[in-house]
Amino acid sequence: MLQKIIILAFLMLPAVGAFSQPLDCSRFREGKFRIADTRAGVVTIAERKGDYQTESSEALKAIVRFRITWQDNCTYTLRLDKVIRNENKIDFPSNMVVNVKITETEHDSYTQEIASSLTNGSYKVEVFKIN
Repeated sequence: MLQKIIILAFLMLPAVGAFSQPLDCSRFREGKFRIADTRAGVVTIAERKGDYQTESSEALKAIVRFRITWQDNCTYTLRLDKVIRNENKIDFPSNMVVNVKITETEHDSYTQEIASSLTNGSYKVEVFKIN
């Protein structure tokens, strides 16, 4: 009986280790993404390349570019850099900052927790890589 318990414990060690490994967010540093923000009721397409992330929303009729700064493997900050299109004349504050933390990853998607200088608190949104 003791031998079975030892073998079972030994076999479970790799599984326990797998749950405690840090997230690998590197595959999401660049690319094109679809963000369906149910809280805001808006679908955004984000293209992330180099130091910039450009976001477009047909519902908002807006395209904005952010400067992206990575704090670590899964945490980054977006600072408004340029408003490219703004047909609805949305007031984008020039000092707008969005803090993002990737909390879970899947093969072609991740969950991010976002907080902004425009909102109180934070909330989670699922993001899908589309290229």
